[in-house]
Amino acid sequence: MKVHGENLVERIGQHRHCRNCERAIPFKQEYCGEDCETEWKGKMNTKKRQLTFFYILMVIIMIFAISLTFMG
Repeated sequence: MKVHGENLVERIGQHRHCRNCERAIPFKQEYCGEDCETEWKGKMNTKKRQLTFFYILMVIIMIFAISLTFMG
């Protein structure tokens, strides 16, 4: 297998990798199938909920800390 002198772009066609499972797919697609798309969107919704919860928790902690500062 001779790698030197060969251009990898010529050997490997234009493609992407599925956002969910990382399989090689055609360049115009984002997912390899509907199952992967559904799974990815579910993961993203879970992460968004966790991040929102984290932000709300931080705001509550900051309000609590500021109120303790003014009280004591």
